Amino acid sequence: MKKTSSSVLLSALAVSSSLLLVAAGSAAAAEPKALPKEIPPFGQDRPLPAPRILKSTTAEGLTVWLVPRDGFPKVTALLAVRGGTASDPKGLEGTGQILADLLKEGTTHRSSRQIAEELQAIGGSLSADASDDAITVGADGLATGTTRILEILADVARNASFRAEEVELAKANTLQQLQVKESTPEFLSEKVLAAAVFGDHPYRIVAPTPEAVRKVDRDLLKGEFARRFRPDGALLVVVGAFDGASVQRSVARLFGGWKGEGPLVPDAGPLPAAKAREILFVSRPGSVQSSLALGRTGPGLADPAYFPGVLANTIYGGDFASRLTQNIREEKGYTYSPRASFTTFRAGGVLRTTAEVRNEVTAAALVEIFYELDRMGTTDVTTEELTGAKRLQTGRYLLGNQVQGSVASALESYWVRGLPPELLAEYVGKVNAVTAAEVREAGRTLFPSRLQTVVVVGEESVKKDLAQFGAVRDVKP
Repeated sequence: MKKTSSSVLLSALAVSSSLLLVAAGSAAAAEPKALPKEIPPFGQDRPLPAPRILKSTTAEGLTVWLVPRDGFPKVTALLAVRGGTASDPKGLEGTGQILADLLKEGTTHRSSRQIAEELQAIGGSLSADASDDAITVGADGLATGTTRILEILADVARNASFRAEEVELAKANTLQQLQVKESTPEFLSEKVLAAAVFGDHPYRIVAPTPEAVRKVDRDLLKGEFARRFRPDGALLVVVGAFDGASVQRSVARLFGGWKGEGPLVPDAGPLPAAKAREILFVSRPGSVQSSLALGRTGPGLADPAYFPGVLANTIYGGDFASRLTQNIREEKGYTYSPRASFTTFRAGGVLRTTAEVRNEVTAAALVEIFYELDRMGTTDVTTEELTGAKRLQTGRYLLGNQVQGSVASALESYWVRGLPPELLAEYVGKVNAVTAAEVREAGRTLFPSRLQTVVVVGEESVKKDLAQFGAVRDVKP
């Protein structure tokens, strides 16, 4: 039926009214709302109860931390050895990760299928991974299978087989994964940033080269396995519902006689100091957005500056409510999800900021990132910001470490970084003890934009706007 002019006018008015209401609603939604006054204040966070850790060292030098915990009848065991990807031979970077991947593929006594079936029978699984500083093998399962978990873990640590066909398959998989990674701008920016920030330090390697992967063979892996997997450079952590004395006897039986040969794997060495700002550009023709990455070296977990740095990073960009996110996402709409991280290693740490922004706002986004970085050291954080950052960090820590697998991982990471297991119960107190003045000092020493290396991956047309921040150097990943 044909509409009259009156009905058309009324329809237009209705649509206009609806649009106005939507716009008004959107504007109202954009304004932060205060919490109702009647909501009670948050309660005081409780630190993790100091765990009862049975610490010992076997005759062969294996460090053992046993943490009996009542509750769910499950056990998690982790074996960590010093000598991760940062210990790969020069020119053969990537060996450590391939080695870790192959640890799950069988021993001289068990095939990968037998391992999987034995663990499946007790509701468990096997995992292995390589970080910069260590290779970690983990097994878990029901508490009734504790002895079986330790048997398999000891077998893998002492008798991994590295069958030739499995080595070739692992190499092929690594090459395919590398090809996929190199197609993403985020990976390219991460690779260039790590090389620039770490210089000649072995932490600079974030992925192997195809040439290095092709050089890996069974003999190399067996040699690296023997060099790294040794009791005097290893930690065994067992967490869960078990009898401590019984597990100690099993460890002595299963790991007894395990010996290492030659010198211990050396530490990676100290990190280079942060350097003056450098602008690095990676051309990626056809990109509709720029991938930004900024970073510098910083303190490690054992450094007194670590906890103020963590809270400063949380306030700056490590949370959705952070200053950076509110600035370049919520207010300006330059990016969907900016991120700031503070990662630690045995030799120190690194601060990173990343964001993917539209081409036309690449330079504008950098201006705001520099502003927020510098603001951390030139203005005081508010009580609300500091309280929120502390609650976020302690809440994540407390919630995560309710799970025994997370407790085992936390203890393993402390050992790798040269810290005692008692930090598990001290972490929350150390976070809550940080003052606003200490956060500002962390901002002054760690966050200045003049000490940030900047990497931009994107369309050639954005490069001309970067020159205002300093000399721009073209690099290839």
